[in-house]
Amino acid sequence: MLLEAIAPEVTAAHRVAGGAHVRLVNRVVLHGEPLDFRELARRSIPEHTRYVVFDLDRTFHLDRNIGELLGWELCAAQGYGDAHLAALDATRTSSRFVLDWSNPRALMRYMLGSARTWAIPGLFYFVWGKLAHKTGITRRLRFQRFGTEPVRAVQGIPQTALLHQLAGEPLERIRRLARAVWRRYAGDQVIDAGDIAWLRERCPGVRIIIASASPQPVLDVAKEELGVDDVIGSVVEEHKGSFSAPFWLNRLLFPSGSPKRISAPSTVAINASHAKIGALLTRFPDIFDAGVMSVGVTDTGYGEDHCWAQHFRRVVDVNSNAPFSPIVPAEAPLEEIHSASPLTRRERDARAHGDAGFIDPRRKPRKYLATQDLNAATLEGLLGATRRRADELSHKRLERESLVASSVDKLRIETKAALASVERFVALYNDAVGDAKASLLSDLRGSLRGLESLVALRARVERPLAEASYALSTELERARTLLDGANLQGLTLQPA
Repeated sequence: MLLEAIAPEVTAAHRVAGGAHVRLVNRVVLHGEPLDFRELARRSIPEHTRYVVFDLDRTFHLDRNIGELLGWELCAAQGYGDAHLAALDATRTSSRFVLDWSNPRALMRYMLGSARTWAIPGLFYFVWGKLAHKTGITRRLRFQRFGTEPVRAVQGIPQTALLHQLAGEPLERIRRLARAVWRRYAGDQVIDAGDIAWLRERCPGVRIIIASASPQPVLDVAKEELGVDDVIGSVVEEHKGSFSAPFWLNRLLFPSGSPKRISAPSTVAINASHAKIGALLTRFPDIFDAGVMSVGVTDTGYGEDHCWAQHFRRVVDVNSNAPFSPIVPAEAPLEEIHSASPLTRRERDARAHGDAGFIDPRRKPRKYLATQDLNAATLEGLLGATRRRADELSHKRLERESLVASSVDKLRIETKAALASVERFVALYNDAVGDAKASLLSDLRGSLRGLESLVALRARVERPLAEASYALSTELERARTLLDGANLQGLTLQPA
């Protein structure tokens, strides 16, 4: 989508001078039954680790996205008012919705505001994010429609919708609401401040970082609640104590009227996918150096953080619906993949009180195997043929990338010029007063339509490359599914 135009260009990580394009990792550990985070860390994070990077949302909370929940909380605050919402807090459930039938006027205001803000972005993400992930046909269609990184493009819609919703709100109010959401779902936390302090003692000198696509105020609250060293989130321009609206002013998706102030392309950063890697390198230049042990921990929902496998020495996917593939680019430094289901605070408490049914019902019913530690030889025996097919598909992808390279380079230059035009109109709009703003807003929308046309044209030009990317991603997903319980039954494996 449009924000893809300002994302950094991603070099194909599997490009090599010769030989194999992909390889199998040295080790995959499937940690079986749900376990405490500290036990997982003992198994997966060495004591000499220099950097541990966490994703935020469903990495720290089972099946909860704090950024998304903040959006719903703000809808409730805008509908009911802060004081009334605070009075309702003692009777609220874990639902994201707040339905106070005793106050019909405020309830109607809340419901209409929520629909205006989230109906279309939510439906868009439900169709292209969740439903489209379920079948091969729809996943392929998503690549055709959105290009080589469809997950990042699709997730950009709700991420941008949230930034539009936050525009103009005092940052302190946003942080206060985010803090309330964080504490409301404390029972769903799988990693808490005590775990972070313990990890710091286990790994002397480690830097603990959270990198997320959630807005920066949410990350600020996470830092405050957890005691991590640094946080990196999505940002737009801050002006006089509040956020400006992102420059993407799509009337259908974000019907916000005329913003008071707009954040130009140069001041918008959606910290997702490869952008997280770029932000980490900017702030910590040695994080991926040879000899530096860096560990990434993420739920990588729908594969959003699969690019981490191209940079970290170890990755840990937690409570994930799209775990890391054991096939990685040939030159990637990745040594080990760990997959686990860390227990929530509520589950740990129930287990401590002797509750045999302590496992959260939101977890998919399954029969957990004992921990499986798969070494390189075992992985080759299971996945050798799949690895060879993935290598062929990687080669085909590079060939198609070469075929469209000159056209893409031309479009990149045109897109840069279009972004400069948007930047210029945003500056004029922000400086204008009175009726001049309406005229400049019309000019800005025209410039944005030109930019959208270029982004759509690039998706069409890159369609052969997107088809190859889809085929490769399918093979990588298949490699992971071959490591399920049925295929591992009967194998003689070394203990973790």
